[in-house]
Amino acid sequence: MDSGSDDDSVALLAIKPRFAEAIIAGRKTVEFRKTRFSQPPRYVVLYASTPIRQIVAYFEVAYIKELTPLGLWRKFRHVGGIEYDEFFQYYGDRSRGCAIVVATVWKLKRPACLGHLHPRGSAPQSFRYLNASSIRRLSERH
Repeated sequence: MDSGSDDDSVALLAIKPRFAEAIIAGRKTVEFRKTRFSQPPRYVVLYASTPIRQIVAYFEVAYIKELTPLGLWRKFRHVGGIEYDEFFQYYGDRSRGCAIVVATVWKLKRPACLGHLHPRGSAPQSFRYLNASSIRRLSERH
């Protein structure tokens, strides 16, 4: 793994713990999002939301696909780790969505507090960009 050069984009995603666990276990190989990235990230850092509230893993992005919710469902339903009703409830009346396809995943041996990467930061609603050096700091923990 490249440990994060200056041109590597890193995004922090807040994610439900059950989805983070499924990504780490390899049962979920795509993460769905309502919002597209202005700069597609090379790495995604997973912040497991309540009740865990810690950074638990990160992964390299294979690619990102933007489609209608129905198009996303048709293409990724078998690897999305989510049921039909919950998926369409999540997207609501949105006309477009994104699928972040997971490549290699690194689980942290010791989960990290959000302050480890983003001092005085709060968990993002959707995502937040981080410095490329974030991956170097996390790679010391896996």
